[in-house]
Amino acid sequence: MEKNIVALMLQEYENFTRSERKIADYVLEHQKETQYISITDLSAECEVAVSTVSLFCRKLKLAGFNDFKLELARASLPAGTGASQLAGEILLEDPLGTVMGKVLHSLQEELNNAYHMLSEAAVARAVDLLRGADQVVCLGQGNHSVVALAAWGQFSTTSPKFKTIQDSHMQAVVLSTLSRKDVVLYFSHSGATHEVLEAGEIIRSRGAKLILVTRYLNSPASAYADTVLLCGPNEQPFQFGSSSAFIAQLYVVEVLLSEFVRRDPEEAERNRQAVGKSLTQKCV
Repeated sequence: MEKNIVALMLQEYENFTRSERKIADYVLEHQKETQYISITDLSAECEVAVSTVSLFCRKLKLAGFNDFKLELARASLPAGTGASQLAGEILLEDPLGTVMGKVLHSLQEELNNAYHMLSEAAVARAVDLLRGADQVVCLGQGNHSVVALAAWGQFSTTSPKFKTIQDSHMQAVVLSTLSRKDVVLYFSHSGATHEVLEAGEIIRSRGAKLILVTRYLNSPASAYADTVLLCGPNEQPFQFGSSSAFIAQLYVVEVLLSEFVRRDPEEAERNRQAVGKSLTQKCV
């Protein structure tokens, strides 16, 4: 039987460099926590470079850090347990009513966590940027493009300066023509994808502002952000974009919208009246 990642680390321990041993020591001592940590946070905990963590993963014949976390999660599974049971929330033998209750409880907990994670100062800074912008572009990649679309849908009823772009090529076009008075509201759970880092580079080169909604304060994309809004669950590596992450980000959208409107309720009401009058024509 193929060795799991923990057994492989122990087997290769003597072949690791000093820095790589620091990573292995941390992971072996904090196996569960490492499943949820970002590569930037792990490098900070171990006092090594991010590139050292990447090399450590490749030395274990893995594609990268996310692949490493997947293998670590598999190693944590009890014998005979499937990935669907990883969170330990819903069991195969649970009746439907229990499943419904567990899902409700889980989402309520995530909303409560999102409230406690969100910084009042960061929200105030974000709304300052939104109100002072000539245009605000709401962006996200993959599953989080849905949140960007929802944000645009919400804010567009209160102000004409909000927009979104779903196509990745057109996103690059719009980002490349930003001005110093423009703002990008970007949703990324990890803050560590190629897309968000490329967007950050372009936004910085144009002198525009970036509001990043992410789970990790020290994510690579945070270096480009003018303010970071923290939210989101400790996703299991097998989840690949959970409903809890969406709901936490939508909570942030609602907070931003409420404060945006509170700063100038008259303007928001004028726009909403105009939108409402137009939309009533579409009703039967």
